Amino acid sequence: MELGLQGRTAVVTGGSMGIGQAAAAGLAAEGVNIALIARGKEALEQAASEVRESGAEVITLSADITDADSVNTASAEVANRFGAVNILVNNAGHRMRRMDRQINWDDEDWLADIDVKTLGMLRVVRALLPNMATDGSGRIINVSGVAGEMVYHGALTHGINNSAMQHITRYLAKDLAAENITVNSVSPGLVATEWRHGWAQMMGDNQGMSKEEFLDSYYQQMGIYSGRWAEPSEVADVITFLSSDRASYINGALISVDGGLTTNAR
Repeated sequence: MELGLQGRTAVVTGGSMGIGQAAAAGLAAEGVNIALIARGKEALEQAASEVRESGAEVITLSADITDADSVNTASAEVANRFGAVNILVNNAGHRMRRMDRQINWDDEDWLADIDVKTLGMLRVVRALLPNMATDGSGRIINVSGVAGEMVYHGALTHGINNSAMQHITRYLAKDLAAENITVNSVSPGLVATEWRHGWAQMMGDNQGMSKEEFLDSYYQQMGIYSGRWAEPSEVADVITFLSSDRASYINGALISVDGGLTTNAR
C-alpha cells in the first residue's frame, strides 16, 4: 500500500526509546525526515543511529518540553533544517515513577506529571503550528493510553493525562480543521517497552515467578483478549498509517491498540 509519505517531515517527542523510537523508525522506513526530541542527548543519539538505518535524514534535539523556551528553540531548529512540518507525534510523558498511593502525593508531584504530558503536548503544538503544513498533509498524532479510559492501578496521573490528551485531540481536530490538519489519538495498552520489560521482571521476581510466567498470568488477570502485550512496532504501524494520505478522512478519532483490554468487562 502506497502511503504517500516520501520526503515529508515528522517531529517525534519522547523519541529516544520505546513507542517514540518505534514511531520514528516506522515513519523513516516510508521516507520521512525525522526530528527526534527528548531530554537525554546520549539516548537520542543512540535512537537516531538506529532510525537512520532506513536511510532517512534524522536530527536530534535535546529539549525539555516543560520549558517553553526550550520547545521554541527546538521548533526553530526544525524549521531551519526542514521547513514545513507535516507530522507531529506527541509521545513524551513520564513513566510510572513509583507505585505508592497517588492521592497522597504532594501537589508538586501531581503537577510534574501533568506538566510533561498534557501541558508539554500543548507547548509543542503551539510552537510548531506556524510551520505545520496546511496543504492537507498536516497530521498531529497524540499517544495517550488506556489509563485514560479505565482504572489502572498506580496510574492516577497517567489517567488524568491520557483523558486530557484524548479530549484535547477532539478539540484540536475542530480547531485546526480550517488549516487542513487532522488530529487523532492512539491509545496503547500494555506495550513491551524498555521500562515494561524491567517492570515485568521485577513483578515476577517479587512473586517468585519468571518474567514470562508473570506476564502470562497478568494477561489473564487483565483480560487482554490477544493474550500478549504489544510490540512498540505495532503501535508505530498505526501511527504511520494515521500520518499518511490513506488516513486523510480520519479526524478527531481515538484508536485503541490494546489487544482488547479496554473492551473487557473486568
